[in-house]
This record gives sequence, C-alpha cells and structure tokens, in this order.
Amino acid sequence: MPSLPLNLDHAGLIVRDLEAARAAFEKLGFRLSSRSMHAGSITPGGPVVPWGSGNHCAMFKHGYFELLGLVDPSLHSTAKLMIERYEGLHIVAMDCASADEAHRALLARRIPAAAPARLERDAAFGPHDDEIRRARFSNIYLDGEQYPEARFIVIEHGTREVLWQPHLLSHPNGATGLAAIYFCPADLPATLVRFERLLGAPTRHGDAYRFALGRGVFWVLSPEAMRDACPVLDDPIHRVSAACIEVASLPALRALLSEREIETHAARTLDGSQDALWVAPAQASHAALQFIQSR
Repeated sequence: MPSLPLNLDHAGLIVRDLEAARAAFEKLGFRLSSRSMHAGSITPGGPVVPWGSGNHCAMFKHGYFELLGLVDPSLHSTAKLMIERYEGLHIVAMDCASADEAHRALLARRIPAAAPARLERDAAFGPHDDEIRRARFSNIYLDGEQYPEARFIVIEHGTREVLWQPHLLSHPNGATGLAAIYFCPADLPATLVRFERLLGAPTRHGDAYRFALGRGVFWVLSPEAMRDACPVLDDPIHRVSAACIEVASLPALRALLSEREIETHAARTLDGSQDALWVAPAQASHAALQFIQSR
C-alpha cells in the first residue's frame, strides 16, 4: 500500500461577513494577509475561472488559519453550501508532497476522494503589498458523504513562497503554528473507524481520542465530552468544533488579550500536559480557539 505522509496544513473558517472576521482576528493579535480572491476549475481538468469567495490568512511557521467569506454570491463558490449549514470552522486541510501520489494512496486505503483539482488565486506579495503573485495548489477533496466530519482537503502547494512570506509570520499575539483540530461527530464509533483508515490508530485520553499526523493532531470527542473540555462552547456544537494555535508565550498572549478587553478562559489540555487559554466564538467570528504555548 502506498505511504500517505500528511501534515496539518490549515483550518478554514467560513463566514458571511469577511470584513467583520478580519477585524475580529486582527483584534486577537493576528497579522493577516491582504484579501485574495479565489479562482479555480469548477470541474476536474476544467478551465480556471473566477470564484465568488475571498480570504485573509494568518500564516504561521507551521500551517495557517484561513478566513473565507463570500464576496460575490453570483459566482461559483464551495463556501455557499457550508455557510447554509452554519458559520464556523469547516475546512480541515492536510498537506502532501504530491497530490497525484496522495490520491493513489487514498484510493488504496478505500478512502473515496476526487481527482486532484488545480486551483489558483492572486496574492499580494512583498512587505508593502506592491506586487501580485499567483498562488497555485492542487486540492484533493475527500468525499463529503463518506467523510462528513469536515470539508477535508489534501493539498499540494505549488508556490509556498507566495503564501509563507517572512513578513506575514510575525504576529502581535506570538502565534507560531496550527497545532490541533477538534471534531465532534454525530456518530463517534464510525468516525473513529474512518480516521483510523486515514491516519492510523489513535491514543485515548479519557473520553478523547488523539490522532497524530506528521505534524499536528486531530482530537475526536463526543459533543458531551467536548462541552466538558471546552469552557466557551454553546449549543449547537458543530462538527469541527475548535482549533488550537501555538503561541510563543501564553502569559504574553493573556496580557495582550486582556489589554484588548478580550475575555479568556483557562483550562488544561486534554492530555493534561499543558495550560491552555480559550477564546469564545463570539469574539473570534464563530470559531472557538484554544491557545497553547509552543514547545
């Protein structure tokens, strides 16, 4: 069976009001990229055409966090159906070295996935946004009916230098990486089977299951266990219920957020190894965020 090395690449927050999300995340201390509009093929192998969605990204040393919103509802966008379901975290992307090889490995594991789609978008480039470069990547979308826990993407980046620009990696809140994603599926046993096929066997920590990627972690819990573990969630708890971000200093982050009058809630991580701070969806544009100190 072909190997399938995957890392946690990015999480996507889908919102109606992209400008409000941008303002909320800048208040949280994230440095965001300038707005970029999406383009891509609507069908595999089709021509690249403009889409109706745009984004801002918080780029980290490891991975990134995407704010994605509808800008022109008259144009095609995969965000439309997700927004109809709920505003919040939907996209969970894992990176790979080769989309073609990853696709073969997925099919060998009996994981239904579409053929790689070649996507592009213009991105502002340089510390003063005085250039435009084309970002190119190949996306493999896992079948949403067979893997309903998120909008899963396996992505091959073709132009990493366009996204991971040095000036974008320094954040006032000290963010350094996307560390983990929390899932609360409707059918926990079925999800554990699906995730094990994709990532291997988990380790168990109380009522939580930990799936390790090459870099990053998936936590899988029942909604009841997630409510006990996370002090900021309200009903309903969504399928992608929270994201965890590493920062250089948790005390420095706490001071920054306090200065900006953003309420935080302290709790231990699920494995009991670290202190963590939580920020509620009301203050993070529909996303529950956990912060831990990078090791």
